[in-house]
Amino acid sequence: MKHPGFQAAEPKPLEAPRVRSARGYHRPGRLLLVAVLLLLAFCGALAFVTGVGGLVLTDEKLWGWLALAGLGLFTVSRVTVFIMAKVLTCPLCHGTVMHEKRCHKHANAFRLWPFTFRASAVIALLTTGSFRCMYCGTPWRLRRTSRD
Repeated sequence: MKHPGFQAAEPKPLEAPRVRSARGYHRPGRLLLVAVLLLLAFCGALAFVTGVGGLVLTDEKLWGWLALAGLGLFTVSRVTVFIMAKVLTCPLCHGTVMHEKRCHKHANAFRLWPFTFRASAVIALLTTGSFRCMYCGTPWRLRRTSRD
């Protein structure tokens, strides 16, 4: 019996690369609270700048009260975030999720250009309900499912 020299195999469809679904974060309430407080701190800073600008231009007391309220909101929310964000760690790499360190970030970490990694994580968290750890690149979501 004669054996054929070479026969091409049947063409196989290319398999899509395996995509890992986002894991459920173990403290979703605290993480969402820190993200909202960071948004409030940004609003407080914006109110302070607006109040100071209005006070310089018009010399009305109302602008001064707005600047003072913005400064107070910024200070209270940033101190609270500083205290709460230290314990929010990634369960895989143990990096602080909402407290940015000076070490190298992962290649898959999400960052919008004008913002920092933490600000980009806050934006992603508030708009999509999920974020990526900036130190290990693991995707996380707020909601838990029956699989978790």
